[in-house]
Amino acid sequence: MLNPFKKENQKGIKKDSKKPEIKEELSAQTEGKAGAGSSTFLGVGGVSAHKILKGFYVSEKSAIGNALNQYAFKVNRAANKSEVKKEVTKLFNVEVKKVKILNMPEKRRDLGKHPGTKSGFKKAVVVLKKGHVIGQAKP
Repeated sequence: MLNPFKKENQKGIKKDSKKPEIKEELSAQTEGKAGAGSSTFLGVGGVSAHKILKGFYVSEKSAIGNALNQYAFKVNRAANKSEVKKEVTKLFNVEVKKVKILNMPEKRRDLGKHPGTKSGFKKAVVVLKKGHVIGQAKP
C-alpha cells in the first residue's frame, strides 16, 4: 500500500503511480458522508467549527449514551456550553436539548523509570431532542 505522506519520486515509486486513482476512490467513497474523527469537522459549517469541536469522544460509556441520544465530543479548552451547542446545531442540523461540560483530569503515565503525565482535556456531552440523530457517531 502506498504511503500518502511520502513524495512520489522516492525509492521504488514511479511518477505514474496509482496515487491519483487512490485519491479518486477515497473522494468517491467519502462523497456525501463525513468520516470519523477530527476530519469530520474540517471545512464544514464555518471556519470556527474545528476550533471548538475537536472530534467525537469514543468510549464504552459514550457508546451507551448514543443509544439515549447523548453524544460525547472532545472540545477546545476555552469552549463553553453555548458555543458547543451552536456548533453542533450548525454542523449536524440537529436540535440540542442540553450540553454538559466536563474537565477530564490529566493521568499519570510512566515509561519505565521516567514519570510523565497524559494531558487532560475538556469533554462535552450533548443531549439531543427526540427524533434527532447524529449519523456519523453511530458505528
